Amino acid sequence: MSNSPSPSGLVGELKSLTKHGAIYSFGGVLGKVVGFLMIPLYTHYLSPADYGTLELLDLSVALFGLAVMMWMNAAIIRYYYEYEDQKNRNEVISTVLISAALLGGLSAAGGVAFAKQLSWLILKTPSYYKFFWLLSITFFFATLNSVSFSYLRAKQRSGLVSICGVVTMLISLSLNVYFIAFLKIGVIGILYSSLISTALSALVLTVVTVWEVNLGFSFEKLRALAVFGAPLVITSLAAFALNFSDRFFLERFTNVSSVGIYALGYKFAFMLSFLVVQPFDMIWSARMYEIAKKPNGAKLFSQIFRYYSLILVAAALGLSLVIKDVIGIIASPSFREAYKIVPVVALAYVFQGSYRFMVGGIYIEKKTYSVGIISAASLALNLTLNYILIQRFGGMGAAWATALSFLFMAGLSYIVSERVHPVSYHLGAFFLSIGVAAALYWCAIKLSFPSLILSAGIKTLIFMAFPTALYLVGFFKDDEITQLKRTVQSLWANRRWGATVLPEQ
Repeated sequence: MSNSPSPSGLVGELKSLTKHGAIYSFGGVLGKVVGFLMIPLYTHYLSPADYGTLELLDLSVALFGLAVMMWMNAAIIRYYYEYEDQKNRNEVISTVLISAALLGGLSAAGGVAFAKQLSWLILKTPSYYKFFWLLSITFFFATLNSVSFSYLRAKQRSGLVSICGVVTMLISLSLNVYFIAFLKIGVIGILYSSLISTALSALVLTVVTVWEVNLGFSFEKLRALAVFGAPLVITSLAAFALNFSDRFFLERFTNVSSVGIYALGYKFAFMLSFLVVQPFDMIWSARMYEIAKKPNGAKLFSQIFRYYSLILVAAALGLSLVIKDVIGIIASPSFREAYKIVPVVALAYVFQGSYRFMVGGIYIEKKTYSVGIISAASLALNLTLNYILIQRFGGMGAAWATALSFLFMAGLSYIVSERVHPVSYHLGAFFLSIGVAAALYWCAIKLSFPSLILSAGIKTLIFMAFPTALYLVGFFKDDEITQLKRTVQSLWANRRWGATVLPEQ
């Protein structure tokens, strides 16, 4: 049997991934647009120190959540597809939901009981203990939410996931405006809004989940889930360190205001993960198991990665080109320096997206202990780089520590994945696209513009030159160029998306 994928195979997978990824991304895009429109409000009513405090609170809860829940979320989707009958699939979901409720409840009780000690440990004063009361109760509802969202992802119900996310986001942001702008109660107001919106979402989604799967519990399935997911706790902690440990180093070696400025810049760079990597990963983490079963699965993996990585690099370039002007418009002067770290962190998320894709082979073969080893090695490197670079270069050192660590993590995952589930990724094209994007960005920052309009126009032209530059350096193959011409002709002749033929390699 030939290993060459049929046109319908590749095109069908690309259409499916694009459809679900676009739906997931829509919710993310809307949330980020509204969130960024709120930045002038936040930077007006919150000082850099307040912003830094909020960041440290969020990250502390996120760290604890990863240790408690992440292994369950990863195992849900893997073992949902382990079974063909709906009864066993429902029992997987119900088992995890009951476990999450118990763990979340115990964790919340501990957080309330030791709130003053946690406040002293994280914020260096016990006076913020009420913050940790609110965070602990919010955490309980968040654990229920996490299981319900994983269930919907496993069912590939991307529309419902996005709708729930958008509604929750709108409730939270509306409450933020009320608590911050009208009541003027600062950080604790944001914590109140998070608790209310998360609780409402959890109540609705938990009822829906229980209604569909019924309540049941299997110790045998829980053991299987734990064996699969336990090594991923290390992975989750490493991912947290790679993304967020730099804030704690910044607080130690600089000050809380520096954390606030860095956090704002990181928020913009995180758009690449939030709008591209995460939406794609939501559908890919389910689809990859089905694709791997196909005779041409390895070929499809390689081709999809080529297109996916190109989108990642293009998005990173576009963000890097406009970020200085954007932050200059929407943020107060005390936050303006945040733009400097965005291009480096965007590059980090290009590497992170590549890692998330290539590690799929390890998940497929159930070699999650390898993921744990990769994550532990990457964690050690990241902490070392943070310690060395942040002392000397501050926020820029933190950004480069993140980028280098994600590159290392992606490299290790590529080596291990190719051994257990060979795909033959063509990485030369991937690094060529990064090199072309870096050259165009370098040209842009060497130019100065007398007006914002001229700056936007020239940078748009530079971004549009990206595919042309790739063509000139031989990135595109002849059959891809031929297929692109056919696509343009089809669009022109039919004037509708439905007639478009997606390019294939």
